[in-house]
Amino acid sequence: MKTSVLIIAHNEEKYIAKCIESVLNQTRKADEVVLVVHNSTDETLVIAQKYPVQIVPFEGKPGPVHARIKGLECVSGDIILCIDGDSFAEKNWIEVMTDTLQKGNVLAGSWVKFEGTFLGSVANLWNKYFCVSKRERATRFVWGSSMAFWGKDKEKIIEIFKDSIKLAKELNLSMVAEDYQLALSMSKEGNIEVTNKTFVTAVEKENSSLRACSRNNENLKNGAKIRKALNL
Repeated sequence: MKTSVLIIAHNEEKYIAKCIESVLNQTRKADEVVLVVHNSTDETLVIAQKYPVQIVPFEGKPGPVHARIKGLECVSGDIILCIDGDSFAEKNWIEVMTDTLQKGNVLAGSWVKFEGTFLGSVANLWNKYFCVSKRERATRFVWGSSMAFWGKDKEKIIEIFKDSIKLAKELNLSMVAEDYQLALSMSKEGNIEVTNKTFVTAVEKENSSLRACSRNNENLKNGAKIRKALNL
């Protein structure tokens, strides 16, 4: 069974080497690693070219969702795992994520450990122990920086991502929440599960707890609007 890892990166020259190395140095190796470098103006592409990964330069609409769609068009695995260029996978990430998916799930996620603010450190305590959930309860813990799904569902997932762009525009959301909408949509298709047997460390872009708190509140409001629009 072929396993693909999709990495998306926008101006991640500080982190991309560590991200790629974390993916390559796994207890269970990926058969394919695809990196979408989207709209970058720094040295992300140059650094990434030092590693044995398939690089897809992408100049298109800004935003992670557009890079994810482009990346999904390029991967070919039976199982597809997603991670962001500013995130670092624990060594057993591929192994645990694929095993979790193969337990009869249509979507798998993991604990995401935030790094950068005091608020993130506090949230980590909650996320680590309460992210262990299934079905609808798991939707709030599925993050774009750590998720896995079946390659056979790729076209369906691309359509969900495209729908998330449309819905964000219709609802005048501050950002596209494609990962949350994916979790909500896939929970209707079958079981989804989030595990804390592995994790991904994600670097927070906010440089203060106040900004991180503001972003979290924004995410909660956006999520409530999405659930209402989807009649959930």
